[in-house]
Amino acid sequence: MRIVTVVVTRDRPQLLQQVLAALQSQQRPPDHVVVVDNGSGPETGAVLARCPGLEVLRPGGNLGGAGGFALGMRHALAGGCDWIWLLDDDAVPRPDTLERLTEALAQAGSVAAPGAVAPAVFEFGAVALAHRRRYALLSGIERAVAPADYCRAAVAVDTASFVGLLVSARAAAACGLPDAALFLSYDDTEYCLRLGRAGWPLWLAPGSVVDHLRAPAGRMRAGPISARHYYNLRNRIVVARRHARLPLLAGSVATLTGLGLWLGCRGRFRKGAWRIVRRALADGWAGRLGPCPAFLEGRPAEAAPLPGASRQGLAKDDWRRHEGR
Repeated sequence: MRIVTVVVTRDRPQLLQQVLAALQSQQRPPDHVVVVDNGSGPETGAVLARCPGLEVLRPGGNLGGAGGFALGMRHALAGGCDWIWLLDDDAVPRPDTLERLTEALAQAGSVAAPGAVAPAVFEFGAVALAHRRRYALLSGIERAVAPADYCRAAVAVDTASFVGLLVSARAAAACGLPDAALFLSYDDTEYCLRLGRAGWPLWLAPGSVVDHLRAPAGRMRAGPISARHYYNLRNRIVVARRHARLPLLAGSVATLTGLGLWLGCRGRFRKGAWRIVRRALADGWAGRLGPCPAFLEGRPAEAAPLPGASRQGLAKDDWRRHEGR
């Protein structure tokens, strides 16, 4: 069984270094590691240069998490693999994480061929329940997996974040890649729902753990309202309308949930906050995707190519390394 790890990073060299060290310490190490460098600065390049055996893809701009994982998965599939292990640059696996995930495959596979298996996610010293969820296909209402379910060996779930998700290459070949147009947030939910709809079940393996090293300020409700809130609200609506059986109801539920998130955020009434929320609502209902409109944050537009494994999409040294595999 060949497992390729895909790590997506952007300008977090200290965290990335911890993730790469954790991959080297795995009791069942991945067979190959691909890092998608989403337009990071020289400090990230220095970290990557110190880690031998990596394959680094540099698309020449920021593809967002969705585009980064799409590029990395496409590259892994082209190179040949059985499973693709997805990690953000702040998702640190414990030494036995991948080993326990592979053990869970046998149990999950006795029921039906799994599309993906997810480890438990720990944040701030406790299980982060929001990362593994149930999804009501009628209404789009989401609820976290109950804490009691984390005492079981394997649990069927509907959606999981890309924090440590182990995806079947067969399922990815059948269902396609993450939707790069979502750019950031809810791309993992959309992908898991797509797998499930195609008959590829998703499992949680509570005995396998990834530590998600985000700071308290990284929580959505910590604010201030910014691009990440725009993506969360916009994509929440898009995904609900795309996958729920009652899209109007599900879109309305997603809208109310997103507005509740806005009202619970610090800085919700700061100048420009409502403009971001209003544009997210409009774009979500219209299905307008891609990067956050630059004018919402007063920044210049950032152009990035769509993900694709091409000579233009990779740095020269990385392309030579790819051709020599």
